[in-house]
Amino acid sequence: MSEGATLCQTCGDVAVTEFLPLGEQPACLFLENEAQAANEQAWPLSLGFCPRCSLVQIMEPVSERILFSGDYHHLAGLTGGYRLHLRGLADELAELHESRPGAGRRHFAVEIGSNDGSLLDELAARGFEVLGVDPNGEVTPAGSRVVKEYFSAQTAARMLETEGPADVVLALNTFAHITNMHDFLDGVRSLMGDDGMFVSESHYLPDLLETLQYDFAYHEHARYYSLTALQAAFELHGLEVFRIDRIPTHGGSVRVYAGFKGAHEVHGSVAALREEEDRLGLTGEAVYQKFAARVQEHRDRLRGLLDELTSDGSRVAAASSPARAVTLLNYCSLGPAEIDFISEISPRKIGKLSPGTHIPIVHQERLCGPGQPEYALLLSWHIAEELISRLREEGFTGKFIVPLPEPEVIG
Repeated sequence: MSEGATLCQTCGDVAVTEFLPLGEQPACLFLENEAQAANEQAWPLSLGFCPRCSLVQIMEPVSERILFSGDYHHLAGLTGGYRLHLRGLADELAELHESRPGAGRRHFAVEIGSNDGSLLDELAARGFEVLGVDPNGEVTPAGSRVVKEYFSAQTAARMLETEGPADVVLALNTFAHITNMHDFLDGVRSLMGDDGMFVSESHYLPDLLETLQYDFAYHEHARYYSLTALQAAFELHGLEVFRIDRIPTHGGSVRVYAGFKGAHEVHGSVAALREEEDRLGLTGEAVYQKFAARVQEHRDRLRGLLDELTSDGSRVAAASSPARAVTLLNYCSLGPAEIDFISEISPRKIGKLSPGTHIPIVHQERLCGPGQPEYALLLSWHIAEELISRLREEGFTGKFIVPLPEPEVIG
């Protein structure tokens, strides 16, 4: 092993192979003014993979205590499609717990990274006792409690003492965010009851590779999971995956159910997906080098398309500003010279500047009202159908640019 090699965040003793450098990238923290923008910090962002467990990961992770400091911008319940997704999950968990032995048993759910409490409130409405853990969280509109701190094994020990064991521990789009994965899993393990389960949702690596979603790579995501990589991590903590479902959220994700070894019957979905991943060769270099080459080609095609569309004086604005837009805009060098503004409906972003590129973020009415631009670049392209419908209803009459997986214009 070469001196100074980056070691796998799971294995700890295997050197990670770099395959995609994405340059200096800022955190997904929106800026208040030009003075703040002038002092904005950025870090190298490169992706690598572990040849033993297939974990794709950032080569130089940045602590979540830096990345998630202050007023976190994302609100889970802001889009209608995601609210429906959370209701469906709550229904499923309620059904699972009602079918378990022990009539009248306590149903206690802990959500790590509970955000605005949308899922907590859905679970509470279905009879669960709930508790959230989120450093930026607050008591929810329905009154669900939130522990306002970062989750760790130490946090879990305190919660176990005061609240008792959890039937289900949830981490939706959170498990990839934390810096110390092993401390996190130690905490999950200690907090779960003997027949409890850990339910997580994360971007699914093969979907990301296939559909060229390099915008999924940003500092807040320290890891990108396949089932192979998840099993390797869980086994180190005495946990096993007993069910896995592929779900459409965020451009392709997986919902993973894990518990103590032998505590749950293992569903056929686990072996089926593992066989599929083995065929993809996720522990070999070829699949990642091919992905990196496609990323570089895409940058040139997107910039070329925007140059062509604006050659007659037409204007381009962007619609919505998800975290994934930070990498796309910065890697493709798209700033105020190319994008007039970014429209938003989130009050946490309106009036601020985009990370790195410093494009002004304005209310959606500017995109949809008088003097609107000819084109809208959909940065939340993974929910393009919902976004296009909403913008048409609000009054946007121009054309849409969908950047990924292939740049295209929709009239």
